[in-house]
Amino acid sequence: MHRLMRVLAATDPALAEHGNRTAHLATEVAVRMGMARDYVERIGAAGRYHDIGKLFISREILDKPGPPTKREWVELRRHPRIGFELIRKRVPAPIAKIVLTHHERVDGQGYPGGISGREIPIEARVLQVADAFDAITSQRPYQPALPVAYAVDELKKYAGTQFDPDAVNGILELVEDPRWADAGSGSRLRDGIAV
Repeated sequence: MHRLMRVLAATDPALAEHGNRTAHLATEVAVRMGMARDYVERIGAAGRYHDIGKLFISREILDKPGPPTKREWVELRRHPRIGFELIRKRVPAPIAKIVLTHHERVDGQGYPGGISGREIPIEARVLQVADAFDAITSQRPYQPALPVAYAVDELKKYAGTQFDPDAVNGILELVEDPRWADAGSGSRLRDGIAV
């Protein structure tokens, strides 16, 4: 697994950093939601690996400054299944399933399987919210980093359709905590202290 992560970091450092930030944020949300330690650990591991399937997606698509075409979108949507296939024999099955399902939506309109609600592992539902938050608030080839307030509005807008409402509430609680805001999103709160 470490070899794949090194390849990802060497091939696409920004994508690897996104994975690390997403993992960090998702674990913070899981803790806020009162999830058990094993759930938090699975979310952290899956967060680091969640986009590893993009190693096999065309760089032209990944680096494109504008929105993808229909054909490119079909290609992009392959990355969760590719990631699952890459890691499924290297990590515990629940972690691989989180990677596979991190783009499923609670309303069933996600991918790759079109599953909905509680069919989607809770860890994947938490990871999806953290993934979206980091994607919105980070510089991407197709958009500049947008403000936290914009990300919050988007998560609220799609709670119950795209996103799990409990996971959205967990991230809102986190980002509205003045200690988190003062520390920045790259810091952890442990016992109420940013570290």
